[in-house]
Amino acid sequence: MKKALVVLAIIIAATFSWFAYLSLDADKRDQDAAQVPLITVMEILHASDLQQGVKQAVKNGNVEAVDSWMAEAREVGQAANLASEDMDYLNSETAKDYVIFNAKRQLYNEAFEARYYALEDVEALKEQYPEAKDLFPRTDALIKKRDDIIQQIAVAISGNEQPDEAALEEARKQWLAQAAN
Repeated sequence: MKKALVVLAIIIAATFSWFAYLSLDADKRDQDAAQVPLITVMEILHASDLQQGVKQAVKNGNVEAVDSWMAEAREVGQAANLASEDMDYLNSETAKDYVIFNAKRQLYNEAFEARYYALEDVEALKEQYPEAKDLFPRTDALIKKRDDIIQQIAVAISGNEQPDEAALEEARKQWLAQAAN
């Protein structure tokens, strides 16, 4: 009988110890979750206002403005209680290079779109923005499609599979008129 009571006491003590452990573990997880920042470094670097500001600064060649935007990003990181590693990244040249790189890609996309609709050449644009080199095959394909559409318009105008220069010129005018709308 005494042995049964001792075993029962050990089981009860072990059960209470287990529940105490689980309670402490849950509290630790809650505290860890409370330390999770409200925003991540990438969310800061991809914020629309930061991207627009950096893009405008890059467009204007204003390095000080880029630095100012990065300082704002660091302020947001501090306010969000980011980890020291994340703050180190925001303070690094790598983070600055990253936002400049993305800004140049956005500038390439905008300039490409304008040139695409205006039937202008994009080769100088490619030289200006090598950061977008992975986009070049896609933009070349878009230009080819555009030129094929203009060719089809010229064929429809001339009624001939090999339209003359006048039909091609009229097709380009129609393209430009449609792009203006």
